[in-house]
Amino acid sequence: MTKRLLAIIATAFAAGVGQSQAGIISFTGDLRTDATFISCGNGCTLGAGNSDSDYAQWAAVERDFTVAASSMVQAITFSYGGGTNGHGLAIGPGGFEPYLSLFDASGVFLASTLFGVTCPPGANINIGSGQCFDVLLDAGVLGPGNYAITLSAFENMSFAENSGVGSLADGFTGLGNLAPGEDMHYAFDVTLQDASPSPVPEPASLGLMGCAVLLVFLMARKRTGNSTQRRSR
Repeated sequence: MTKRLLAIIATAFAAGVGQSQAGIISFTGDLRTDATFISCGNGCTLGAGNSDSDYAQWAAVERDFTVAASSMVQAITFSYGGGTNGHGLAIGPGGFEPYLSLFDASGVFLASTLFGVTCPPGANINIGSGQCFDVLLDAGVLGPGNYAITLSAFENMSFAENSGVGSLADGFTGLGNLAPGEDMHYAFDVTLQDASPSPVPEPASLGLMGCAVLLVFLMARKRTGNSTQRRSR
């Protein structure tokens, strides 16, 4: 009975220890339809008369998210090879070769997939081309706040990244491209992993630990008493 009680306490204690939690934000859409940045040079704005290739060259989609507590942040795309996103939605292949960039709430450039991981775990090979061009953006640990992530066709980077100065509001360089057979659909996930899980037991777990220590003490005391009685006979 005592052993069983100890096992129950140990299990409850393990369950009560703080664990790192992850959240997934999924984005899907069409680069042409959802384009946030549509400038195509001096005095030029993308519109209905422009081709998909024009949009792939110049356009970018901005999506915003909030980090509530310091978190390790990564983003992975499914635009090119397809797959299943973090919410179980099936994504078809054949979108375009994606490019991700990350900015803080003021538009300051933080990171991109220029030197990121191509074909990361979770990405798939495009069944048409036999290539894997989806990417992973690893932002490291981000503090609480609002952030913007942009998606464009490779290699349409922001002026802020390309020149090393400026902000997201300055727009994009127009270096993107669309290969034959590619369409404009996109999909990517942003994953937030708690960067500061509790290294010590939570209050409820401390209570369970105290019970376990007390029980062990009482068991040891009882065994000592029984041993003394046997010696006195």
